Amino acid sequence: MIRQTIIASIVLLLLTGCSSTRRPPVLEANGYIADQGVMRIWRKVSGDGQPIGMMSVYTPYSGDTIATSYEYTDGNLSLVRSTVQVKDGQRTVLRLDDQGNPSFMQRQMVGYNEQLSSDDILRLQYEEQKIRNISTSLSAGKIRLYQGRIHNGVITTCAGEDVRLNFSQPQQAWLERRVRNGGKLSLAWLSAPRGLELLLVANEDFCQWEPTLEIF
Repeated sequence: MIRQTIIASIVLLLLTGCSSTRRPPVLEANGYIADQGVMRIWRKVSGDGQPIGMMSVYTPYSGDTIATSYEYTDGNLSLVRSTVQVKDGQRTVLRLDDQGNPSFMQRQMVGYNEQLSSDDILRLQYEEQKIRNISTSLSAGKIRLYQGRIHNGVITTCAGEDVRLNFSQPQQAWLERRVRNGGKLSLAWLSAPRGLELLLVANEDFCQWEPTLEIF
């Protein structure tokens, strides 16, 4: 009887200790080749796996980049902000209440605003779920997104680490052509168990706006 009591007490202490130790939130970054462009995703997740925030950046091969940020309350989507990344670009805002019903919905354009339609709202909600599910799958597959700068042939990540990357011959040739054209260059790439994939090279500084765990 005493032995059983001791064992029960130890088990209770272990369970209490486990429940009181919470894992900190993490920031996951991944991406993929989308239809006619490149999608980059950053997702902040709580220690118990609940979404806190997410940001997607879709860069088409032809056209303007669209950045969309998502906020969550108790794991449920509460806010969507989408912006076309050009001067005076279109902005879309959708706010949801505790029941998931729209409480504010507006498309903001130069000179005027308009209310979102029911189809617009459904599309935004569908896109959020699709991107979140894809990001979860990519994280499970250990596919990670990195961004950085290249200067004098040296690639430095946004975290400040110099790295040597072995891209495929066509991708390496593409990168070298962009370097020869001059200008400040940033690049985004994926790291996966099967190797590296160069996603994007551009004459802008990705590191200026890349989300971090502290400010996301």
